[in-house]
Amino acid sequence: MTHHTVQHGTATMEKGLSASPARVFAAWADPEQRKVWGSPSDEIDMRIDAADFSVGGEDVTTCLAGGEAVAVVRGRYHDIVPDKRIVYTEIIASMEATEGPCLVSAEFLPDGEATRLVITLQTVALDGSALLEEAQAGWGSALIRLEELLQAG
Repeated sequence: MTHHTVQHGTATMEKGLSASPARVFAAWADPEQRKVWGSPSDEIDMRIDAADFSVGGEDVTTCLAGGEAVAVVRGRYHDIVPDKRIVYTEIIASMEATEGPCLVSAEFLPDGEATRLVITLQTVALDGSALLEEAQAGWGSALIRLEELLQAG
């Protein structure tokens, strides 16, 4: 598919989490934990096809709805400071076309015994879609599940 439009977007989301920055960071770094909380919705299951949580490392995740692949997300880590921040890019593609890239920065800020997680998304929608709004909705859903995982211990 040829893309004829480009739409840039930036959004910042903040979430207070009832765990230390080290615990929140660990939930992000571990692909098995990320699989539990990282889905963009309750209807999507994640299959982790590759997981290399290191600078330059690549993650590949297939999103499944009813057992059928609906999207593939390829991520590359550019900066990792344990318990402090993660910066990476994702290429988000449906099974038909590339939707666009997204630069994600996650900051793990101490807030007493808890964490203030700040996520900044910078998207480029290659198809004129609402990629930023969709990414925000997906992250909102994922952050709810992250808090549930952290509360469960």
